[in-house]
Amino acid sequence: MMKRTIKLGLSLLPILLLLACSPQAEKQQDLGSLFPKSIGEWQQVQLITGTEALEKINSLHGKNITVEAGAIGSYQAAGKRPAMIWISRSKTEALTLEQAEVMADKMVSNPRSPFHDPKTLSINKIKVYTFLGMGQVHYIFCRERLAYWISAPPADGEKLLKAFQR
Repeated sequence: MMKRTIKLGLSLLPILLLLACSPQAEKQQDLGSLFPKSIGEWQQVQLITGTEALEKINSLHGKNITVEAGAIGSYQAAGKRPAMIWISRSKTEALTLEQAEVMADKMVSNPRSPFHDPKTLSINKIKVYTFLGMGQVHYIFCRERLAYWISAPPADGEKLLKAFQR
């Protein structure tokens, strides 16, 4: 009887290991935890996560995009226009990168786009798309399965970008 129990236990071990290593078992980072309460003089004034964040992300794009999670943070500094940071997580790094590249391309190629002066930078070996428009500077970049879009007053854009590139 003991040998049968050991054999059964050993035969279940590979299945348990596969389940433990599957993407579903991977601990999903709470995207809200990526938003500091303050960045220098900038104070977080709103944080939207979960279903509400996904609805706003889809609304921004005018269609449903394939993301697992999203979060949106608003920051305010005295006497300045607000800054917004959008973060979404896709199922794969490749999908995240593809979505960021498509978004950056549409921002440049659409003749009615309010975005102008596109540039591509490499900061800490991360490709960063940057644009001007609507009185702000905008940065789009990816890190692993996360896509970031930062919109900020031009004088403070780099400070906010650095806070989210750590």
